[in-house]
Amino acid sequence: MQESLLHRRIDLHTHSTCSDGMLTPTELLTKAKEQNIEVFSLTDHDTLTGLQEAQTAADKLGIKLVPGVELSVQWSGIPLHMVVLGFDKENDVLTSIVEKNQETRLERAKRIAQLLVKQGLPDLYEKAVLEAGPSQIGRPHFARVMVREGLVKDENKAFDQYLGNKRLGKLRDVWPTLEEVVPDLAKTSCDLVMAHPKRYPLTLTKLRRLMTLFSELGGNAMEVSSGNENPQSVRLLETISRDLGLSVSVGSDFHGPYGPWCEVGKFTSIQEASLNPLWHKWL
Repeated sequence: MQESLLHRRIDLHTHSTCSDGMLTPTELLTKAKEQNIEVFSLTDHDTLTGLQEAQTAADKLGIKLVPGVELSVQWSGIPLHMVVLGFDKENDVLTSIVEKNQETRLERAKRIAQLLVKQGLPDLYEKAVLEAGPSQIGRPHFARVMVREGLVKDENKAFDQYLGNKRLGKLRDVWPTLEEVVPDLAKTSCDLVMAHPKRYPLTLTKLRRLMTLFSELGGNAMEVSSGNENPQSVRLLETISRDLGLSVSVGSDFHGPYGPWCEVGKFTSIQEASLNPLWHKWL
């Protein structure tokens, strides 16, 4: 009998300072050790730069590290996130996609700055670049600058008033499509996971359509639980994964220690016995 998640601590979705997280890879692995995590993945947005540091820390702490990255993609103009797990260092297909997405992030940041100016704010591009430092620049860096400059009360207000998808709709078309990246990646030695499917603005019909296409293109897993997910949503995603024969993944989507649910290894429980857990291969 395969060992249950109840006996093995798993987290296959986390972020460090190499993208938009608050802890370095080493600090993140130390936190994982404190939470008794046994199988862990660092999945920073569109970058692989933290993996070597994470591997060194994991080796010292006795944690199984699964190489990971969270790629920005789109479907029918809707921005999505796809977690790629368990790839080889020599995966040239993945490296090429990551490099293109990094270039896109810089161009996207310039567009964000321009759209914020149109909303009446000053040009924050250079300050956001400085805020990001070695990290992959994104909307959270603009939000932090806006708070520091006194333009908004907090980061939530920054997103509500200026940085949300409805405010920055023109950014929806910048990422590669699923059709462009999934088939080629599926031919390499890695697992392709649709991240937190219930967070996208999709009806149930469109969600099923998305996951059916994802499976047909070569995607093989769904993240059925991510952080403080509504249990009903988790049950729905479990059903879709079973219907499509997809493996399941789980993760905290940890970015930083702010809030009662924001902890490494913490996410809504799943009905593991009826599913095909992706992590069993790494136990």
